[in-house]
Amino acid sequence: MMELNKFIGSRIKYYRESRGITQDQLADKLGTTRQTISRYENGDRKTTQDVLFDLSKIFNVKVNDFFPEKNSEDDSTADVIAAHIDDDTSETEREQ
Repeated sequence: MMELNKFIGSRIKYYRESRGITQDQLADKLGTTRQTISRYENGDRKTTQDVLFDLSKIFNVKVNDFFPEKNSEDDSTADVIAAHIDDDTSETEREQ
């Protein structure tokens, strides 16, 4: 399976392009830089929970739409999202 950051990044790029929004315009809406948007889209930078919620509002999609669909009964979307959010929490705690 594709690395989660890259999958999420590809979804961000898909929704951005399908709505005719440039990286600069999306960066303005999120209060960040074009470089950060590029890093999200390439999977080089992990999105935070807050960014995903903001993106879901901007693109008018569900947060779940940024994550892979459930492949098997063992691997639910909720588990994937929870793991991604838990990783974000640990990174935030380490930075402080």
